Amino acid sequence: MVLTCDYPDCSNQLKTKRLCSLTQTHSGVVTFHVFPTSEPARLKLWLIALRLDINTPINGLKLLRVCSDHFSPDDFTYPEEDHVRLKPSAVPMVFPHPTEVCEQVLCMCPFYL
Repeated sequence: MVLTCDYPDCSNQLKTKRLCSLTQTHSGVVTFHVFPTSEPARLKLWLIALRLDINTPINGLKLLRVCSDHFSPDDFTYPEEDHVRLKPSAVPMVFPHPTEVCEQVLCMCPFYL
């Protein structure tokens, strides 16, 4: 099974761990991250950033992933040498081209005010 990054117009893919757990892009190793379904406020920011309906049922989000290309380097923590985690404040914000969505998310995000 191949999972893809659910960020609009992103083509990064994650193959099953048996085949390959990471993919390579121009920025190096790409990691894939689940939606923060247990944090309603941050989840809403993720949904806005990805241009998804904020009323999307949680069950519909459990298989979705966002790759590391859509986070800033400051959004990551490295608890172990070979492990990457998102900080609790991380919201996908790195856009290939600036859009109105960037401004909407920045206005709503308490971490960036």
